[in-house]
Amino acid sequence: MPRILLACVSALLLLAAPHVSSAAPLKTYVAEFNVAGAANKDELKVTLQGLLASRLNPGQAQLVEKPEQSELQLFGSYAQFGKMFSVDVLIKNSLNGSLSKVYEQGESQDDLLPAFGRLARKLDNELAKVQQTTAASAAPVPAPQPAPAETKTATTASDYKVAAPVSVPSGKESYVVKSDIPPQNAPGTWSSEPLTGVFSSLALGRTLPSGEREIFIAGGQSIRYLRKGAGLKQVAGITLPVSAKILAIDTADLDHDGVPELYVSIVDRKTVSSRVYLPSDNGLELIAENLPWLLRGIGPGFKGRTVFGQAVSSSGEYQGDIAELVKSGRHFDASNARILPRPGNIFNFSRFKDGAGADRWIVMDEDGYLIVFAADGSELWKSSDKYGGSETYFNYESVSQLRAKADNLSWNFLEQRITALPDGTLIVPRNEGSFSIGNNRSYNKHTLFGLQWSGAMLREAWHTRLTPSYLADYAYDADTHEVLLLEVIQHAGLFNAGKTVISINKLD
Repeated sequence: MPRILLACVSALLLLAAPHVSSAAPLKTYVAEFNVAGAANKDELKVTLQGLLASRLNPGQAQLVEKPEQSELQLFGSYAQFGKMFSVDVLIKNSLNGSLSKVYEQGESQDDLLPAFGRLARKLDNELAKVQQTTAASAAPVPAPQPAPAETKTATTASDYKVAAPVSVPSGKESYVVKSDIPPQNAPGTWSSEPLTGVFSSLALGRTLPSGEREIFIAGGQSIRYLRKGAGLKQVAGITLPVSAKILAIDTADLDHDGVPELYVSIVDRKTVSSRVYLPSDNGLELIAENLPWLLRGIGPGFKGRTVFGQAVSSSGEYQGDIAELVKSGRHFDASNARILPRPGNIFNFSRFKDGAGADRWIVMDEDGYLIVFAADGSELWKSSDKYGGSETYFNYESVSQLRAKADNLSWNFLEQRITALPDGTLIVPRNEGSFSIGNNRSYNKHTLFGLQWSGAMLREAWHTRLTPSYLADYAYDADTHEVLLLEVIQHAGLFNAGKTVISINKLD
């Protein structure tokens, strides 16, 4: 009898399995909340939207930016009555027009986060019902006959890249896709143990006579000086006051003495207050502070890299032209100012030379589109695909911003670096995420693209595999043709500080 019962259960599970596995995540749009009875309505609209979106099960909901892209729309409302509150979410199924609703209540603000956790569990149940209905209404499609199996061959570290379209004798285009993942720390690859904390910026220093490589990383208020040999060790660490925020770090050898300086862009209480450090065996020596520019290094290697600077107004807007930083002893000046094409700023531009040797500017606008300009500032081309994506930002309180957008803060998100290699290839990252709407950004996977200027447009030469981590920053080693990645594998939360890893991959 037990055997018969077990056979029946197994048969039922086999019959049910296709229906469960076929329920794909629903494209879901989360609208801003309606808020009533709370003092900070405008801030809560976006904050609650982010709380709800971040708690959705990715196996059930694939977040999209626009309602017209969605199959499901969530409309939330928050009402506060004294200390008590109620959170209601209306679920609209765009496929059949059906509506459903879930809600949660709390007796104080201390219960807000737990209430969203309970609300998320209720939404899980509702979304599961919608998934089942959607899967049941879909017409079954006969499965194609499996193709003959092919023998897999071993892969190398170069499989980190996926080739661009290549020519074949028939005149058609084909992609060479290498999907196997190289073994952990195989030749040409390396990954550190997870570092506690979320770090947002990375810079590469010298390769020392010992063979160790200098690596610098920075978070909001901290800088770490590391050396990579057989393992990864910390040489020094610096902590800044809580009022200061580190936006970016770069290395360059402006005095050409063979030792790169570390340039640190800092905002401290609505004032740009950048610093410069000099690395040594004893740690990091501060050689300049309170510099009034945000800084960005342009160039694939620190030996020939140029450091540009740009000021910021009291309202948080990029101000004036960019200028080259000049080092004289321990004194720094800005010279050779130039105008960036709009919408360029210190953190979203790079420059390269085309096949004829002409100078070109490339800018990534606030929506992630790439724009190529001639040296005179005239626009040559704009991409149809989005790139970039960063969670690093700074903001100032701004009266003009409050009048224009009903937000008292001006938000400035730094963009990803664009690195021009000696052969003219541009390295351009793309972060993708479970949630990226307005000022609420959360990325969890990334790709690096190699783009080449054809004279009329940028064409893809290669791209790396889609990797399940947020790429906070990267650096290119021109001597070894390797790319160092700063990858956030766990975002910070209420009860954890997050985790970041440093990884190295060879690009050729």
